[in-house]
Amino acid sequence: MNFINPIEILELENTDIAVIDNSIVKKAKRKLFADIDLSDNGHLDYKGLSLTKTDCEKVIDELENTNALEFYSHLVSNKLLNEFLVNGNERLFESFKQESIYKLPEFVKFISPYFSPKFDRAILKAFTDEDVERLRNILRTQVLISTADLNLAFKGLSIEIQNRLQKVDAITKDIKNEESDYSDEDIDEVIDLVKDLFPKELLNQLPPYFQSQINKIAASINFLQLAIWNEFGNSHVALNLLEHLLELNIESVSKPTFQKNYEIVKRKHIDQLEQEKFAPILKVWAETLLNLRTIHTKIEESKMKPKDALGTINSIPIEDLNKLESFADEIRISIAFMLRGISVSMWNVHHDIDTAIKTITKALSINLTSENKTKLNADFSKLKELKKKEMK
Repeated sequence: MNFINPIEILELENTDIAVIDNSIVKKAKRKLFADIDLSDNGHLDYKGLSLTKTDCEKVIDELENTNALEFYSHLVSNKLLNEFLVNGNERLFESFKQESIYKLPEFVKFISPYFSPKFDRAILKAFTDEDVERLRNILRTQVLISTADLNLAFKGLSIEIQNRLQKVDAITKDIKNEESDYSDEDIDEVIDLVKDLFPKELLNQLPPYFQSQINKIAASINFLQLAIWNEFGNSHVALNLLEHLLELNIESVSKPTFQKNYEIVKRKHIDQLEQEKFAPILKVWAETLLNLRTIHTKIEESKMKPKDALGTINSIPIEDLNKLESFADEIRISIAFMLRGISVSMWNVHHDIDTAIKTITKALSINLTSENKTKLNADFSKLKELKKKEMK
C-alpha cells in the first residue's frame, strides 16, 4: 500500500490550509490530470512512484475529511516523515524528534498502516546487520505504530527470530539423537553460533512485543546446553551458553531454573578444570594403581609370592600421595582398597599373615575418611587376631 500526499501532487504545499476548499482542490486537480494526460506514459512520477489518475483521484478525495487535510498538511512540513511514508527513506531515524501531533491517536492511526511495513523492513535490516545504534534509533519511532498494526510492524523480525530458534532447536535435536555433525573437537563452535544468532545487545533493546520470543530463546539455549552436557560432558560450552542466556532480559517462570542450572554447571566446570590441571599427577598414580591391580591378580592366581610383591608395595611414596589436595581423594581411596584386596589375597591364598599385615598397614598410612579407615582397621584387627592364634 503506497502512501501519497495529495497536497504534494496537487502542488498546494505553499497554500494556507485554512483557505484550501473544494474549488481550490478541483482547480489543482484539473491541472494535475492535464499534466498526466500530456506526459509520455500517462503517469505521474511522484518520489519514485508511478501514479495513474485513478491513484491520484482516490487520495485527493480524502481531502474532504478535515482530519485528513490537517494530517497531510502537517506531513508536507514534516519532510523526513513524509518521505519515509512514501518510499521508506531512512533519514527519518537519524534525526527523529517527538512532536505533539504524535500524541494524537487519530494521527497515529492515520499514518500507521503506511509507516508499519516500512518500519518492519528497517528494523529487520538493523537487526540482521547487528547495528545496535541504528536499531535503537529506529525503535524511538515506534510511537507512530498503532496497536492494531504491531503485528505488521514487527512481522519480519519476529519471523527472523523464529527461524533462528528453529535452527538451534534442530541442533539440540540432532545432538540428543546422536546424529549431530559436531564432535568433541568442535562443539565449542556452538558458543559463537548462539551468540551470533541471539545477540544480547540487540535483543535486550526490543520492546515488550518480543518478550515471549526472548523467553523462548532462553529456554532453547537451556535445552541446548543440557544436550551438550549429556552428550559431550563439556562444562565449558554449557557454562558459556548459560551465561549468555542469563544476560538476556528474561521474564519467565523458568528463570530460577536457568540460574540453578548455571550454578550446577559452574561447579562442574571448576571440577573439570581441576581435573585437567592435575591430570599429569593423577596419571602417575593411576599407573601405580594399575601395577597394584596386576600384583593382586598374580597373587590370586599364585603366579607371585606375597614377599616378592612387598618390594613394590613398600616403594609407594605414601607421603607424596597424602600431600595431594582433595582432587586426589578418589585415587587415594582406590589405592588403599587395592592394597586391602592384596592383603586379603596374601592371607586367603598363601596364608602369609606377616606380609598381609604389612600390606594392610601400608593401606592404613594413606589419608582417608574416618569411614574408610574404620573398614581397613577392621581388616587389620582380624589379621592381628589370626596371627595371635597362629602363635599359640
